[in-house]
Amino acid sequence: MHNSDYRGCALVGIHERGLCMAFRSQSLMALMFGGLALTSGVAHAEPSPTEIATAKQAFENAVLLEADQKWVDATSKLHVALAIKDTPGLRFHLAHCEERQGFLVEAALDYDRASELLKQGAKAPDVQKLLVPASAELKRRIPRVTVEIPTDAVSPAAQLDGKAYAPSELALGEALNPGPHQLKVSASGRSPFESSFSLKEGDQLAIVAELPVYPAPVGGATPAGAPVTPSVQSAPLPRVDSSASGRSAAATSARGYLLVGESALTVAGLALGIGYALAESSARDRVAAAQARIDQVLPGSTSACSSPTASLGSSCADLSTAINDHDRDATWSTIGFVTAGVGATALLTTWLVYRSADAESTSRSVEPVVAFGHIGLRGRF
Repeated sequence: MHNSDYRGCALVGIHERGLCMAFRSQSLMALMFGGLALTSGVAHAEPSPTEIATAKQAFENAVLLEADQKWVDATSKLHVALAIKDTPGLRFHLAHCEERQGFLVEAALDYDRASELLKQGAKAPDVQKLLVPASAELKRRIPRVTVEIPTDAVSPAAQLDGKAYAPSELALGEALNPGPHQLKVSASGRSPFESSFSLKEGDQLAIVAELPVYPAPVGGATPAGAPVTPSVQSAPLPRVDSSASGRSAAATSARGYLLVGESALTVAGLALGIGYALAESSARDRVAAAQARIDQVLPGSTSACSSPTASLGSSCADLSTAINDHDRDATWSTIGFVTAGVGATALLTTWLVYRSADAESTSRSVEPVVAFGHIGLRGRF
């Protein structure tokens, strides 16, 4: 684009100037892409010739689409070119297309990006002449909204069009595009605030977010809109009779001791009975063996050991000893089994009787009463 073309465009308004640029951008295109080799320090990697050709074609298509006021399609083509090479001229055209679609905030950012590229050494003198007035005029048109949140609000949270903002950001003011918007503000222990509003170009809107504190509940009712916190009500604890508890604990302790003692008695009796029963069986075998030896010498004699001969002396002594051992072992075996039976009976009785007594103690109690003029018992059944 020639300087005279830029001066002609600068004499009209920003929208008309952008359209004027769209019709006369062929020389600007040549300037932008012809100077790529001179601005290689701005980009991280120099595009290939094929990529440069693709970017040029995308830009040519964007210029034609701008001339037809097809802003969305032109924006798409400009993004294709920008993906290959970021230049001030492409950013300038993109900002113009965004302006025409109502995206003033995005357009301002692209104007700023173009300015940064120029500061980094990109060569685009014609763009530089138009950039400052275009950016300044656009920023005067961008609406802003400020939100005042009570300073004593606890843990405030704010959302603007679904995006979370820090309260300090909204207090300083936020640039928005023209059109409808939705604000939501909440804080702990307060009713939430919501506001729907619409902005026009140049609007400066201040919103006071009213967050009334939840009123104290009346009659246990939860105020409307307040978050419901589930409460857990504990059932009243049963009244405990300390004296009855002491008696119950003592009874339980005594029952435990009895059970242990009776169990030990039963086990000891069984061990004694079984041990001596085995000894009795062994003694019986010894008696039979000694008697067999005597029968070999004097078959069928019942008084062989009354006055034993020398040959029967040892056999008769063994027989006498075995008989005595047998009788003693039989006696102790009987005592052991009887003891085990007594212990088992006591164990079963203690188990059943004390369990019933514990159950009854939960519903019945008897205690002495001493009062002026009488002595008696008081019970609960």
